[in-house]
Amino acid sequence: MKKELLGFVLLAMASIAVANPGTKANVREIVREQRGIQEQVEEPNGKYSRFRPEVTAQLARAQAQIFGLLANSDSLDHLDTNQRVDLFNAIEEVRAIINDNDADRLICVRSMKIGTKLRETRCATVAERTSAREDGRDWLGDPRVCTMRDGTAGAC
Repeated sequence: MKKELLGFVLLAMASIAVANPGTKANVREIVREQRGIQEQVEEPNGKYSRFRPEVTAQLARAQAQIFGLLANSDSLDHLDTNQRVDLFNAIEEVRAIINDNDADRLICVRSMKIGTKLRETRCATVAERTSAREDGRDWLGDPRVCTMRDGTAGAC
């Protein structure tokens, strides 16, 4: 299962980082794609020059993280699992900014699997995470009153 998820993450990175989804992504392709985006943001009439300054700053932070993770690596195989997840999240953030669609941005988190010392990677879109958070708040906000057999209210 872990290998399947990692394969999914790498496949998703390939489809996001490169214009051709079927192409295997490598460090040079990812960096080249990000540099192209950076140029289009900085050009006065560039494809992405429409962004507000705060969005441009957010994009620059995500790209700085990408460049930092890939700086001393010539292959994605040299990144550990946590670094791959961080890279994936940063690439997803860039994609969401460019497409102006943050709700569909996939966020992956590494955490301990319940009941073990094993770490697992869980991914969900921003919309799914928001919905789960709101559902949790709704559930906590519901009054919990149990009805006893005689019809009176009591503690659960």
